[in-house]
Amino acid sequence: MRHMLKSKKTIAFTAVLAAVMLFGSIAYAASSSTPFAKIYWGNNKYYLFNNTWGSNSASSGWWQSIYYNNNYDMGWTWNWGTANPGSVKAYPSIVSGWHWTNGYTTGSGFPTRIWDNKNINASVNYSISANGTYNAAYDIWVHNTNNAVDNSTPTDEIMIWLNNTNAGPLGSYVETVSIAGSSWRLYKGWLNAGNGTGWNVFSFVRTSNTSSSSMNLRDFIHYVVYTKNWMSNSKFISSVEFGSEIFTGSGNFHINSYSVNVQ
Repeated sequence: MRHMLKSKKTIAFTAVLAAVMLFGSIAYAASSSTPFAKIYWGNNKYYLFNNTWGSNSASSGWWQSIYYNNNYDMGWTWNWGTANPGSVKAYPSIVSGWHWTNGYTTGSGFPTRIWDNKNINASVNYSISANGTYNAAYDIWVHNTNNAVDNSTPTDEIMIWLNNTNAGPLGSYVETVSIAGSSWRLYKGWLNAGNGTGWNVFSFVRTSNTSSSSMNLRDFIHYVVYTKNWMSNSKFISSVEFGSEIFTGSGNFHINSYSVNVQ
């Protein structure tokens, strides 16, 4: 995720969570607090990504770490303070496919062309212990090419929010829709990336938070393409990510299980 969202309200920063404070003393099979570090897993189909893209707007002394023990025990911890509560500081996440790099992760099934009508089955179970402002969301990147590289600007971005804790999406509210057995508030916006570039952002925000989900993400893509006619079906889905956009505060995001399969 590379854009800024606006929060609905600001929550006062409280003491750093005990679990987060203890992070340095916990032994992990693999961990890193280096910004933009990657930990590959699932035969390199996925990687945990310590994405700190908005750190220049954070309080001094911030930190964020990713950790991996096994496919059922992984996640990230953070302390981002209270500065600039309306801007995203980071999007620690799991990446499958492309993310501003040359090529795609091994065996991801991406890119896939929309008109090929493939299922994109995604499942996640997670828990959050945190304070401040954050979400939990899928991020789907779309290009006009099936060979996206590090400087390939997307044409579209589709976000699917499973959790909304004091944060709001980019753009304007359009309508509330029912997809995959749940109710979602749909927003449409434009991200100005500078230098005359940018892309459409379509956000589906679940009307009630959930920590467990199993869905075909194709249903959301098809709603944008075929119901709203906002996007061409000739475009390519380049990747699916799942993570938490963090605005303020501290916490721990633990993933118990995760998969994305293109079939």
